Amino acid sequence: MNSSSAELEELLAAWFAGWTALRSYATSQETGHPAALRLDRSGDWEYFLIDPSPEVFAELAPVVTQSPDRALCVLGPDLHRYVALAHRHGLGMLSASEQMMRVSMETQDNQDPFLSDPELELKVTRIGGRRTASACQARLAVAIVRDDTVLASGKLGIYGEYAVYDQIETHPQHRRRGYGRLLMQTLSARAKEFPVTTGLLLASTDGQRLYYKMGWRSIAPVTVLVPKERLKRAALGQ
Repeated sequence: MNSSSAELEELLAAWFAGWTALRSYATSQETGHPAALRLDRSGDWEYFLIDPSPEVFAELAPVVTQSPDRALCVLGPDLHRYVALAHRHGLGMLSASEQMMRVSMETQDNQDPFLSDPELELKVTRIGGRRTASACQARLAVAIVRDDTVLASGKLGIYGEYAVYDQIETHPQHRRRGYGRLLMQTLSARAKEFPVTTGLLLASTDGQRLYYKMGWRSIAPVTVLVPKERLKRAALGQ
């Protein structure tokens, strides 16, 4: 494993620990690769690989194709190679729009943002439960609220020196008003109460624009591969 792959392995492990703790997902390393049981989405396992060789891909593919509701997320730059491997093993591409991203926490604000609108309120809630001790030192939920209406919300998990951001969302009717930036600034300020050095998140296409403006940079694109049966089912609207 070269140095860049080793670094990506470490970053994926940290993100995965924070992400699964924030969402209370069951996890497995039975195949030698991280997997999360996504009962709130597909109802089945989602596996993660980093720029796999044909041999590694061939070992994991039969596990993924055991159920049409499983998925394989591949981090790495070689989309066309991953799709070619997928087609050989009964898989196809579901999406390739997400990016794993990181930021140096030194560049982020360490104080809650100034709210120019007096009707806005920041609500910060500590998330309890056993996973806090086992995977994260702390888990927080943050919301920007006006008159008891949530305008934007997100979660933060602290895992060692890493701050893992998740489920960052501005509600559709309140977008393009700067709430996403306010939310990220609030999460970062809370993260910097801990000795974190690096922020991590998985970003959609829409989120990437904001994160780049705030100093975040891509670690790797994420190619999501699923059994062909699932793609056929989706094409039929099932």
